[in-house]
Amino acid sequence: MAFSSASSSSSPQSSLYTGEWEYDVFLCFRGDDTRDGFTSHLLSALSDKKIRAFIDEKLEKTESIDELISILQRCPLSVVVFSERFADSIWCLEEVVTIAERMEKVGHRVLPVFYKVDPSDVKDKSHRTGPKRWMDALKAVAKCAGHTSQAIKIESELIKAVVETVQKQLIDMSPSINRNNLVAMGSRIFEVERLLAMDKLDDTCIIGLWEMGGVGKTTLAEACYDRVTSSNKGIKHLFVRNVNEICEKHHGVEKIVHKLYSKLLDENNIDREDLNIGYRRERLSRSRVFVVLDNVETLEQLALGYVFNLSKVFAAGSRIIITTRNKKVLQNAMAKIYNVECLNDEESTRLFSLHAFKQDRPQDNWMGKSRLATSYCKGNPLALKILGGALYGEDIHYWRSFLTGLRQPGNLGIENILRRSYDKLGKEEKKIFMDVACLLYGMSRSRLIDYMATMYSSSYVRVKDLIDKSLLTCVSSKNEDKIEVHDLLKEMAWNIVKEEPKLGKRSRLVDPDDVHKLLSTSEVKNWSTSIVNLFKGIVMVIPRRKRRKVTDMHEKGYDPLEEHRTTEGICLDLSGTKEMCLKANAFEGMNSLTFLKFESPEIKYPHYPLKNVKTKIHLPYYGLNSLPEGLRWLQWDGYPSKSLPAKFYPQHLVHLIIRGSPIRRCWEGYDQPQLVNLIVLDLRYCANLIAIPDISSSLNLEELLLCRCVSLVEVPFHVQYLTKLVTLDINYCKNLKRLPPKLDSKLLKHVRMKNLEVTCCPEIDSRELEEFDLSGTSLGELPSAIYNVKQNGVLRLHGKNITKFPGITTILKRFKLSLSGTSIREIDLADYHQQHQTSDGLLLPKFHNLSLTGNRQLEVLPNSIWNMISEELFICSSPLIESLPEISEPMSTLTSLHVFCCRSLTSIPTSISNLRSLISLCLVETGIKSLPSSIQELRQLFSIDLRDCKSLESIPNSIHKLSKLVTLSMSGCEIIISLPELPPNLKTLNVSGCKSLQALPSNTCKLLYLNTIHFDGCPQLDQAIPGEFVANFLVHASLSPSYERQVRCSGSELPKWFSYRSMEDEDCSTVKVELPLANDSPDHPMIKGIAFGCVYSCDSYYWMNMGCRCEVGNTTVASWVSTEILMGHEENSSEKVWLVFHKNLSGTESMGSEEDEAWYVKYGGFAVSFNFYLVDFYGEIMKEVKIKRFGVSLMY
Repeated sequence: MAFSSASSSSSPQSSLYTGEWEYDVFLCFRGDDTRDGFTSHLLSALSDKKIRAFIDEKLEKTESIDELISILQRCPLSVVVFSERFADSIWCLEEVVTIAERMEKVGHRVLPVFYKVDPSDVKDKSHRTGPKRWMDALKAVAKCAGHTSQAIKIESELIKAVVETVQKQLIDMSPSINRNNLVAMGSRIFEVERLLAMDKLDDTCIIGLWEMGGVGKTTLAEACYDRVTSSNKGIKHLFVRNVNEICEKHHGVEKIVHKLYSKLLDENNIDREDLNIGYRRERLSRSRVFVVLDNVETLEQLALGYVFNLSKVFAAGSRIIITTRNKKVLQNAMAKIYNVECLNDEESTRLFSLHAFKQDRPQDNWMGKSRLATSYCKGNPLALKILGGALYGEDIHYWRSFLTGLRQPGNLGIENILRRSYDKLGKEEKKIFMDVACLLYGMSRSRLIDYMATMYSSSYVRVKDLIDKSLLTCVSSKNEDKIEVHDLLKEMAWNIVKEEPKLGKRSRLVDPDDVHKLLSTSEVKNWSTSIVNLFKGIVMVIPRRKRRKVTDMHEKGYDPLEEHRTTEGICLDLSGTKEMCLKANAFEGMNSLTFLKFESPEIKYPHYPLKNVKTKIHLPYYGLNSLPEGLRWLQWDGYPSKSLPAKFYPQHLVHLIIRGSPIRRCWEGYDQPQLVNLIVLDLRYCANLIAIPDISSSLNLEELLLCRCVSLVEVPFHVQYLTKLVTLDINYCKNLKRLPPKLDSKLLKHVRMKNLEVTCCPEIDSRELEEFDLSGTSLGELPSAIYNVKQNGVLRLHGKNITKFPGITTILKRFKLSLSGTSIREIDLADYHQQHQTSDGLLLPKFHNLSLTGNRQLEVLPNSIWNMISEELFICSSPLIESLPEISEPMSTLTSLHVFCCRSLTSIPTSISNLRSLISLCLVETGIKSLPSSIQELRQLFSIDLRDCKSLESIPNSIHKLSKLVTLSMSGCEIIISLPELPPNLKTLNVSGCKSLQALPSNTCKLLYLNTIHFDGCPQLDQAIPGEFVANFLVHASLSPSYERQVRCSGSELPKWFSYRSMEDEDCSTVKVELPLANDSPDHPMIKGIAFGCVYSCDSYYWMNMGCRCEVGNTTVASWVSTEILMGHEENSSEKVWLVFHKNLSGTESMGSEEDEAWYVKYGGFAVSFNFYLVDFYGEIMKEVKIKRFGVSLMY
């Protein structure tokens, strides 16, 4: 009998499993019947799963049962093993009485197990003579769903089923599940976690959650994400919400890639053009991560084959969850698919009751009506929550009316349940919901409430009511709660807008075509307009004849101003609209307009060096006459004028956002408006801005963002008195000369002053600082505010005037410190030691990351540096460092040691073996001659990067003991002659440019997982390696778990075994092949894979992927893109050979599956064309690389 979480408890509120209980499970059993058999085996199985189970073996029978009852009350769940003589034990019966009481009062969970006894017999015994409380308790517990040995006859299988049910119940009782009223989630989480198999570290696993909208895919992913990240503290993790919406808004996957780099690599200042930097890719490939990609709709959004191949981009042991409605996405991603089923009747009733009655189940007199209500929802959780919220607190007459409406023809279905719930809202609640669903979703809860408070009364209460009714969702993130709206509810809101009769009468406009029709002028520009613009300095009027194009929006008798008056919000994605010309009076008459947002998604890249956004909205020469005075939100990226209209009086303005505009001042003249309600002022990337508006009266201002306002010379002194200021961003304001002497705000969290020419920094009193960026400045001395940065904060310092290591005087944890371009000679912690000397020794500061870049005077690192870093030490361009300090004791913290361009560094200490948790070791462009043999002790080492170590002579033989080593990169190590035996699990070997290397290790072809070898630019190796080696390496891919292998070497010809080649007098990137018939016989064996090869040359440094399309006629029947990225750094344009072998035929990465066989059967005997191409990081065809020859070989 399966366990039903919905029927396990009838109490209003279930116990929470917090992990703070003394035991997880209380075992109630009759000792004489099962102690030495079934119960002991069950106890052992629970213990194997790290579940703490209490058994009474330590209690003597002479002791009072009160002690046993006391322990029972400290357990969240009981397993009652009913056996033949269970009811003969007074102790067992008293335990059952306590269990039944706790079931009723506190929602204690119970799992009955009927061991060699019929459940009906236990219920019948409840009618025997005895105290009534015993009999009632037996009956109550026996009624709960559980397991029986009659249904599961094999005892080991019965124990397994019991343990799994206990696991699911403990998950169901976790605080995050209970806090969010999640129903039946335990079993679903259990199944997903079983698929995730977090204890297996030898591969990358992709799990797909698939089903219709509203069924709870995202909720399930969130619950799994919370559990995995809380129990795996060392793993990098990221939850990317609504991938489909991000990709549509930003026209591609770059934003997703930016999130992956910035969050997983702890780099928040990655420029757009820096996304393709090689070392970031490599660092990501060495990172074990847990990533959730929510709401993926297309294959392109996963960037398969171009930017990332998900199964390859992260280190072994990584896990990715994808939620989608499109099953094909998961099939192509080779994901294990979990079908998120709708709730059953019992689960539906429970979820509905939690929202309609705020308890686990309806009272008996409401049960029938509740069953009727849930029947309309078809088990969809979103519909159940919204319907329950709509009926909460209402009387029976309201219920009848509401449910009668759902029974009307045409009103069945989830969409109508959502719509009727919306229809029952009050007027202001409807407005707030529509504002959020159409315009403001994704905003922080606190900021949304502040914004709504300027228009609606009791905004906090109304937003909370909408959350309680499940029409809005509050999503908790690291720093703040955000308000989101489910996709089905967004679609409903957009449909409501479209139902409004006339375009000008629609309350909110988000469709580009609608906005274009409403705002754009129909006048056709003529020659006189051009002359006026040409001679705009001459005071004259050239008569012109108006010509008007008649359209539906400008019919005779039509009054556009009348139509405009009811529009409340306009939101336009500038990247998705066509060119638009506005008239000077375009916004006149829009008295109801409170929200105007013209957004350019490209400007959202942090620190993107953007000057002006290419505008698609054009204004008359003299600009707009006015803007509506009721505006609360004005955002206009690329605003195409030097100032805002003089007749615009923004006394209600809360958000003013003008980015990438040629604007010089927001308002001209001395009569500046008072922005008393302003919370956000964002003028980033306005390169011509010479002054910001008067914000002396903006006492509620929280964000002042002026990044890259390069013409700005002053931040007004009255900024000092903005006591609610949270963020000040003046990065890259290179002409800024004057700053306020002090910032009084105690709430200040983010201060960004990167690349300023100022010599002093404002005094900052805030103790809330999380980010303080002074990199690229020329400060004479360090400001005292650096000591205010919080434990989890980020501090970046730069400048040759900095001669001493910051005198940190507070104990830091997970702190990120970056020092670049300083004149520091040593890292001196004397001040810190003096203040933190204890009887047990020194308390050292603990940096999460310590980055030392371009500190050319730095000579020595302290021995204690290893104790100061919990994750990564990054050293770059410090030419005076000759050695790294000894590591005196085993360390279990540092995971990454990256040293770049330190050519005086000639050796690595043998004590590096004490870095027991080291995953990544990079010693690029250093002067080391060898690695110490003690490196064999680094059992967690995943990657070794020794590129361009010109003095490297040898690699220790002990390297073959590094069983987790996957990548060994040694390109450009010019004097190394030989390599030792390679580690058994190596996947990538790069020895390109090793000019003296004479041979590859003897075990190279025997490595099962090795799928990439690069040895171009190795003249002696080219002569020593016969063509048969390459052929064998590729053919043996059939034995490898990888579906692809590749080789890159020097040469100008393809191997002789390439039977199909491009003709020199034809297109060198196309090969025509007649596929043999699919007939698996000795004469006609089945094809096992396809090899592609090309000869190419390039003159510069590129990242490339090899791609190939197989076409029958004009139809593409298969396509392949190499999963490994080729790094093509060429000192000259010498020719290279690149060979790639693919197991799969159908191009689905299915590794010899039924799809491959079906593809071969379908297209065998056809004449096909293989079209070859090289693509860059963004999937664009590369024209810089010259393809000389291309070939195809069918491998049998």
